[in-house]
Amino acid sequence: LSDNRLFDVVQARMQLRQYSAETIKAYTGQLRSFLRYIHPRHPRNIAMEEIRDYLQLLMEMDNSRSTIDQAINALRFLCVEVFGQPFTLDNFTRPQKNKLPPVVLTLEEVKRIAVSAENPKHRLMIELAYSAGLRVSELVEVRVKHLNLIKLMLYVPAIGAGRKGRITIFSDSLKDALARQIGNKKPDDYLFPSERGGRLGTRAMSKFFKAALSASGVQKEATLYSLRHSFAIYLLRNGTDIVTLQ
Repeated sequence: LSDNRLFDVVQARMQLRQYSAETIKAYTGQLRSFLRYIHPRHPRNIAMEEIRDYLQLLMEMDNSRSTIDQAINALRFLCVEVFGQPFTLDNFTRPQKNKLPPVVLTLEEVKRIAVSAENPKHRLMIELAYSAGLRVSELVEVRVKHLNLIKLMLYVPAIGAGRKGRITIFSDSLKDALARQIGNKKPDDYLFPSERGGRLGTRAMSKFFKAALSASGVQKEATLYSLRHSFAIYLLRNGTDIVTLQ
């Protein structure tokens, strides 16, 4: 089905189930946003894992609980009522109603936290997590071969079933420090290995960040997730549109 034909079918089936005009408008708006996110692929071919990633991104963009619920309901209707496919959101936690807003760190606060890290490697990890918008699970998986110092680009491989790899950017100011961190490592080596040379644990990285936050004097209840969220907010405030950001 073409996009126009798809929306004709969606609207017809919603009308058949006596959805209100307001609900139909809201749901089709949500579906149009999702189609822009997955373009040029067809929604019938999108795995549930990628739908969860999309919903997680909506949460990271500070959307309200009602907006998230609306997106979920619209996507469930598309999968179940239009395509006849199952729709399961295993391990997906919706935002709590009336919860405190996510912590947003300014660029200066991120710098203060990073320079407060005792270990230069930990400082670079904090800076790269912010500059490239990485999840902590992605940060510890970075290998030498994933970096392109010339183009200032980082390949983030797929982690978990249904995910897809992506390309992100990082700041030119990190190039020299990253080159030193690479040193004599081989392409398949971890960029930030553990003391034993293997993969660094996410809990260890969280511990390093907590210590740096405490030493920095930044009075915010920030976590490593705050770096990724703050990166997204920084780009949005500086004119990056949401589709490009996605």
